[in-house]
Parts: sequence; C-alpha cells; structure tokens
Amino acid sequence: MANAEPTIHVEVAWSPAPRELRQIRLTLPQGSTIAAALAATGWAPLACAAQGEAALAAAGWSTAVWGRRQEVAVVLADGDRVEVLRALRVAPMDARRARFAAAGGLKALRKRKHSAQFQR
Repeated sequence: MANAEPTIHVEVAWSPAPRELRQIRLTLPQGSTIAAALAATGWAPLACAAQGEAALAAAGWSTAVWGRRQEVAVVLADGDRVEVLRALRVAPMDARRARFAAAGGLKALRKRKHSAQFQR
C-alpha cells in the first residue's frame, strides 16, 4: 500500500452578510495555513487572503481559529474551525441601547412591571 501524504480536516465558516452563513469542510495537506484553507474554499471574495493579512484587512475581514484572532500565516491543526469575521458596523452595546429605546425604554419596562428594580 502506498504511503499517502498526511492530511488534516478543517472547517471554514464565513458570514458574507447578516443572517447568512457559509460553511465548508476541507481536507488539506498537513502544514496548511489559514490562507491555504481560504483559497481552497473556492469562494472568490476570500481569494485576497492568499495575498496576506493586509489584503484581507483592506477587504474588511479578519480571521480566527475557534474564536481566537489569528493571522493568515498560522499553520492549522486537524479539527480546527477557521472563521472569517466581518468588521462590526455598530458596536454591540450601542445596538442594544438602540433596541431598548425603540422598545419604549424604562417607561415600557415599568408598564409591564418587568422588574422591581425599575419601579419607583
């Protein structure tokens, strides 16, 4: 039996737009980097990752492995999950405050008797 080149299995997840998620499982040669995994997806917008971190940042994306920020030159291990992250348009706390205000703010909470801490 011929000796096959060692491989790793990774998953790449990318959300190109809100409420849209693309995922793909890949088999890559051992020693592959995040850039190689992104190129192997075949997703054209991520092809800039092969040009380096600066090109990816210019496109408004960054990369992470299991939720921890990583450079595209990082070598992947078997079972890793690579995530392509979009830049935030609104800070999460600002978005939460806007939703709270749109729902009626403190006045609405008092009216619903949501919590004793908001009662006067």
